[in-house]
Amino acid sequence: MNEYLHHKTAAMAGCCMMAASSLLLSPAALALPLTQVLPISFKSVSDQALSKIVGRGVIGGTIVYFGVEMQTNWTSENSQTPMRSTMNVALNSSGNIFLPTITYSVNGNLPQATQSSNNHVDGSGLNNTKGVTQAIQIAGNSNSIQNGMTLNVVKGTPNTPTSGTALTEGVNNINNTTTMTVQNGQLSMAINNGGASVRQGIGPNGLFQIAQVGTNLNIIQNQMKLTLGVNQNKVNTQNIAQLQSILGSMRGLTAAP
Repeated sequence: MNEYLHHKTAAMAGCCMMAASSLLLSPAALALPLTQVLPISFKSVSDQALSKIVGRGVIGGTIVYFGVEMQTNWTSENSQTPMRSTMNVALNSSGNIFLPTITYSVNGNLPQATQSSNNHVDGSGLNNTKGVTQAIQIAGNSNSIQNGMTLNVVKGTPNTPTSGTALTEGVNNINNTTTMTVQNGQLSMAINNGGASVRQGIGPNGLFQIAQVGTNLNIIQNQMKLTLGVNQNKVNTQNIAQLQSILGSMRGLTAAP
């Protein structure tokens, strides 16, 4: 790849990720009821900011879709039936507006926590991290915890059927253990099970997957899938492949095949 094309693709990669974050977290987006359309009003950022992948910006008309699927499977060595919690966020463009769809589903029950005496997990330092944060803190015994993120860049809008129950704006307590948050500055899913907790989402500091486990015998799998749809009339196949390669090289992200 020549230097100009690499710079152009890298700048586009930064713009796409920042624009997607802006679309999900901007006050204009989340201050409105989810049934209303979202106006697009973003400004380009400087090359200096782009070089650090920091800021807010979008290449006009390039992004036509942004989706996030967050899923947690939680079971234990004593239980073969996992509790599965999923949150789906989809933004589809229509002219100069974006239409949000946010749904969730929760199936099964959390395994009974096996407590450990005097175990303590301190995650206060995680509030200072930015970008892509994946953290696993374990104070219990015989636990298996995994965090995974993938990003896929596609032409146009993927044909993914909408399923699940619609989420409303605010803090939604789904049951005694699961909380879905849709508000200005945060889209997240949190699960608490006694002395163990899991959080996934997008906040003002970026993407995060955090598991803090002070109990025993837990088997937890966290997966976040990001899909970016670009205007197929403005981005060719070669640039999409290069864009996906660059985004996939970002720390913590894996490019989906």
